Amino acid sequence: MTEREREVFNLIEKDPLISQVELAAMLGITRASVGVHISNLMKKGFIKGKGYITNTEHPITVIGGANVDYQGKSDRTMIMADSNPGKINHALGGVGRNIAENLSMLEVPVRLITAMGGDAEASMVRDNAVLRGIDIEDCLILANERTSTYLYVLDHLGDMVTAVSDMSITSRLNEDFLRTKLMKIDKSAYTVIDANLPEESIHFLVRHLQNTKLIFDTVSTTKALRGKAVLDGFYGIKPNLLEAEVLLDRKIHTDKDIELAGQAFLDMGIKKVFITLGKKGVYFTDGEDSIFRSSKVSEVVNVTGAGDAFTAAMVYALQHQLKGLDFVDFCLGASGVTVLSKDTIARNLSVDNIMKMIKEC
Repeated sequence: MTEREREVFNLIEKDPLISQVELAAMLGITRASVGVHISNLMKKGFIKGKGYITNTEHPITVIGGANVDYQGKSDRTMIMADSNPGKINHALGGVGRNIAENLSMLEVPVRLITAMGGDAEASMVRDNAVLRGIDIEDCLILANERTSTYLYVLDHLGDMVTAVSDMSITSRLNEDFLRTKLMKIDKSAYTVIDANLPEESIHFLVRHLQNTKLIFDTVSTTKALRGKAVLDGFYGIKPNLLEAEVLLDRKIHTDKDIELAGQAFLDMGIKKVFITLGKKGVYFTDGEDSIFRSSKVSEVVNVTGAGDAFTAAMVYALQHQLKGLDFVDFCLGASGVTVLSKDTIARNLSVDNIMKMIKEC
């Protein structure tokens, strides 16, 4: 939602019977411009139809982590236990937050549920959400705690020397808090659960959400295990090979092994299964299609964030009922656009650029 669209939406929400002439006068724009903004709001799902019935139920909810990453890189060979001249940068991160921002780049109305403190890092997360039109109304705000933060140090060659992770606030996304959000979440068409959530929270959500289709982002081999006991409650899943191995308690070596792993997930009741294969691409199965597809790019600038873009594209494709190769290619296209960017969230990520990537590759 753009800033102007938000102004139009807020006025309509206050007075659903307001006319376009009145809106134009209040905003100082033409009636034709108001009509364009209303049309865009309808396409994006914020307005349900004529009479300006506003839609406060978001089609997508993402529940997971949001953090700020701080990177320090030395200009020369590191001298341990000493101050080293170099460069310090920061960027927004967190799997759940990244997925939500990618969805917003694809113009999907999205609600992010995460935990934030009362610090400058929380302001960064909030400011970005406002800029991208991400709904953070239901986030847990803990004024006396720190927002999740990750600090890492690289040597002059770019190799990691050490890192400190301060992400304990995510554990506050517990059953007591999530219980207050269940009704809202369950009105979403799809809900993405980030494995950074506590295991008990993942189990609670799977047990209590009845209507929304759940997508599990496994994050890592260790964190994927948090959802292992409730895999049968997920509609979609996207592990890599190692994560699939730990979830299924089996080794996966050959293409046949991958197909059998996909079938094992389907046998649990999961409907859409992606197994990402790194440089080799991805395997997808849903019981009707069984597809191996290679990556869309041969050169890579930055792999960080490719998985988050893939998950966001997966949700977009499900929402728009893409099937078979179209479904798989759209997800690979999104990760392809992302790995060609130096940023974790590609500034040029859009449906048009994904389709362009698919056609060119």
